[in-house]
Amino acid sequence: MLRTNVVRFGIGIALAALVAAAGGQRPALAEAPVVETFEGQSWAWVVAANVTGSGSAQRDDSVAAAGCCAARLSTAGADDTAAVYAAFIEPATARFWDERPGSWHWQRASVYLPAATAAALEDGEHFTLAGLYPSSDPTGFGWYLRVGAGGALSVVGTRFWDARQIAFNVYGTFPLDRWVNLEIGLHSQNGPGVKRAFAFLIDGSFYGWYRQGRLEEETFDRAAIGILNTNSSAPLTVYVDQWRQPTRDRFPDGPDSRPTANLHEFDYRQQSGALWQIDWGTWESSLTMHPEHGLYSPDNRLQSGFNMERMPALTSGWGEIEIGWPNGEPPACGSNYCGAMIGFRKDVNREENLEIIPWTDADGTTYLVLEAWVEGGPLILARWRMPDAAAAPGQNFQEPGDIVRARWEEVSATEINVRASYYDASADTWFEDVIDYTLDASDVNDVNYFDGYHTASSITIDSPYFSIRRYVVGTLDTYGQMPSAVP
Repeated sequence: MLRTNVVRFGIGIALAALVAAAGGQRPALAEAPVVETFEGQSWAWVVAANVTGSGSAQRDDSVAAAGCCAARLSTAGADDTAAVYAAFIEPATARFWDERPGSWHWQRASVYLPAATAAALEDGEHFTLAGLYPSSDPTGFGWYLRVGAGGALSVVGTRFWDARQIAFNVYGTFPLDRWVNLEIGLHSQNGPGVKRAFAFLIDGSFYGWYRQGRLEEETFDRAAIGILNTNSSAPLTVYVDQWRQPTRDRFPDGPDSRPTANLHEFDYRQQSGALWQIDWGTWESSLTMHPEHGLYSPDNRLQSGFNMERMPALTSGWGEIEIGWPNGEPPACGSNYCGAMIGFRKDVNREENLEIIPWTDADGTTYLVLEAWVEGGPLILARWRMPDAAAAPGQNFQEPGDIVRARWEEVSATEINVRASYYDASADTWFEDVIDYTLDASDVNDVNYFDGYHTASSITIDSPYFSIRRYVVGTLDTYGQMPSAVP
């Protein structure tokens, strides 16, 4: 599939609204029982220890989340290991192409990271705190959570199409000198859009999903926490306690503070990765959160948003994005897609959604268009010429402060009405409902947007020259509420 000369693999970040509209909240899950307290000697632990080099895994009574003791995991040399792990089985061969919804695996434990360990790491140094991976290849194909200098968090994933490992900043910091609930999750779904996906929670703050990790013939069978590996020769220590039985539900069993309200805003200028979701492997594109410009990739395109799995389903809803210029005045788009868009009625595991997006024709004129992205590419349904750009004479693409707003509503059992409005910041003018189009969405080039799977929303930027400062999404009854009204 191509957007003119831009390859669109379905790349991006989707926001899955996977729960029923009634209340928008998942049923409470029973907490998984603790299966290892680390009160006994290490040889009797239910979990196994993985120790190499100078690594050590010992029962320790200096700190504990409960009871008297915890596992003290320490290293003093680069490439050393000191971790505990539990085995499970999630073979790729159990997955089948184009499946829904796949399987989940969650592992939770209590973790204590001393400030001295975070301080011992110099710039460029790190250790891997947790991972879900195949034991047959413990340094590849898996998903890993890293801690860097000062406790900065990054994630390592394996790119789906060439098995290259990519480390990316998730804009978070691990809490120091206190016990933390850490839960790591794996979602396995054999394409096209999910494959192996990773998420983690720190005291209920949800990071992920990060989707489109490699799924070929490997068997994921190990969940580990501690110091899985490190490039630092400094003395490092991590404590683990209260290791719980793994769970297989769609949702984690521990604390989960994802939003459940009908309206939510994600401001990328706050530079927080909590709730940030990245799909289709665009975590490979050095995604950046900037205090002025918001979210962009310095060298590629992306889709992004925030995790909405506990919000009410957005079968009818609205969203808006505010635009930035992270790299100065953009060049002319040519006949192409290069601006920022809102997608909706999206299947998170398909490249199928409706979208309001800027599109530039062969004459260089940019339109805001409503299109359906279906098998084979985009189908443009309606369009509106965008205002001239005051800061870029001769162009009429998005400018800093401009706002794209989309509204979608089920008006019958087969029809969806879509409206788009646009705010021109340089003229301080709203253009209301410049697109107002009703379509039969039950069969658009063989895509049925009423099949129960097309309930997500996403945002896309098709070039490095535009950014998204903030993103607001809500149910239809909240339409038009400004950020000051967001709970």
